[in-house]
Amino acid sequence: MLRKGSEKMGIYKLSKDASQKLEEIYEYSLSNFGIDKADEYYYSLHETFSLLSDQPHLGRKFHEFYRHEHGFHVFFYQVTNYGILILHIFHQKQNISDMFQ
Repeated sequence: MLRKGSEKMGIYKLSKDASQKLEEIYEYSLSNFGIDKADEYYYSLHETFSLLSDQPHLGRKFHEFYRHEHGFHVFFYQVTNYGILILHIFHQKQNISDMFQ
């Protein structure tokens, strides 16, 4: 996604896995918290992706990736020549270390 109105126009892309997880997060939030909260959380995730596409080193290094926590989720991304690629999104309660062994 490209942000408008910014001097530096970072781009972020979602892997197929991350895109699917984002859909699941939205559907879960919609079912459990209603449309307003679902929209608010969904857009806050995208705002965070945009921020990191402009400043990718705000995340913490984790193996060959970067990680960043937002709300109830942790996501992993790679820095690219265009911005960032969001690879995976996990709920904070998942044992993430086991996923990367």
